[in-house]
Amino acid sequence: MGRKVLPIALAFSAVSSAPAFAGAPTFSDARSLAMGGVGVTAARPAASGFFNPALLAVKQPEKRNGFGMVLPSVNVIANDEDELRDVVDDFEDDFITPFETAIDTLEANIGGAGQAAAQADLADKTQALNNKLASIDQDQARVDMGLGFSAMLPSQSFGAGLFVSGSARVAGQISYKDGQTLTDLEDLLRTTTVSSINDVYNFYDLTNDADQLESTVRAVGSAYSEVGVAMSRNFRLDGHDYALGLSPKIVDLRAYDYITSTGNFEGDDLSDTKVSESKFNLDLGVASFVDARERVLVGLSVINLLPMEITTKPDFDRVNLPSNTPIPEGIQIKIKPTVTAGVSYRGDSYEVATDLQLTKTEEFFGEGDTQYWGVGAEYDLFEVFQVRGGMRYNIAESEGALFTAGFGVQVVGVTFELAALSDSDANNVGVGTQLGVTF
Repeated sequence: MGRKVLPIALAFSAVSSAPAFAGAPTFSDARSLAMGGVGVTAARPAASGFFNPALLAVKQPEKRNGFGMVLPSVNVIANDEDELRDVVDDFEDDFITPFETAIDTLEANIGGAGQAAAQADLADKTQALNNKLASIDQDQARVDMGLGFSAMLPSQSFGAGLFVSGSARVAGQISYKDGQTLTDLEDLLRTTTVSSINDVYNFYDLTNDADQLESTVRAVGSAYSEVGVAMSRNFRLDGHDYALGLSPKIVDLRAYDYITSTGNFEGDDLSDTKVSESKFNLDLGVASFVDARERVLVGLSVINLLPMEITTKPDFDRVNLPSNTPIPEGIQIKIKPTVTAGVSYRGDSYEVATDLQLTKTEEFFGEGDTQYWGVGAEYDLFEVFQVRGGMRYNIAESEGALFTAGFGVQVVGVTFELAALSDSDANNVGVGTQLGVTF
């Protein structure tokens, strides 16, 4: 079996880099990301397909009122609310190295006067290691990635365009099941004088009589992509303009669910568990100015009007895990209508906006429910350089705010956008960038 305890101790380090897919969020472009995630009334026409198709028929400032393209928009957001990053940073120095040093010390003192003290020290280090590993059981870290393209032609008579987006979530969660092994080793060291260091190296789970690692990494999640056509028209009723929009689209939802030992994760194994479904869906939107100067715009959007769901089909690593490894039930991944209300105010050189998600998105892999409220602002300097900032709150959970910021540069119709976000503890950080053109 050879140095069995060391792989148990080192198992945690594999979790921080193990790839997995889970709960992909909907796509946001870089400008929205910099402004607290707002977009129902504040998105530019070129990005309207991602937020509210009605914006294609809303009266726009002259600089926005032409054919626009997003080529492309990319974002990456890392979430480490369980602070696994801090654990990983200190784990080697605080737990692994002392544990290995204690083993070496015991090996050097077997049969000598210092054996009792060396055994006691190794028992203490084993207990500390076991407690730390147990404390991160079921913790997870994840990374969201998004990519979007669009080509839109706004018009109050009939605006239309094409949009394509995809998003994925990378997550890994550890289930620590080797605690009994370290507990029994600690008991052995405290109650029995070992005759050889092999009594430590060859130790295994006495309770379950298992000679293989039992701790696992479970990767569960989804990838979401859509291809749609946004259409919008302005209607005048009783002297008031209302922009109505809809976006028929094809949505592809994919789910993955794989269980393996902590040191043997392969991305190809995850892809082998894929289940997928493609369906027709629909987005709806409405927007209207509520003041005579056409400064205050209110709107409402419904993303994914038609619910859909798939259930994961979990499988496990049959090479590196015991044959009797239990397979958990599959997880339902649901797409439900997301209803969001928004309001914005446009000044001559600035814009402020807020969006409130009226429906809750339920968790399915321990990431927590989400229901966002965002606020954002943009200041346009000489119609060339835009500075942006905002905040975003998840009102479904007791979380702190996400702070967002970014800038844009627009020269002869070509735009470059950059965005960043973070919470106060830097446990949730992200960046986004975007290239676009307007004719």
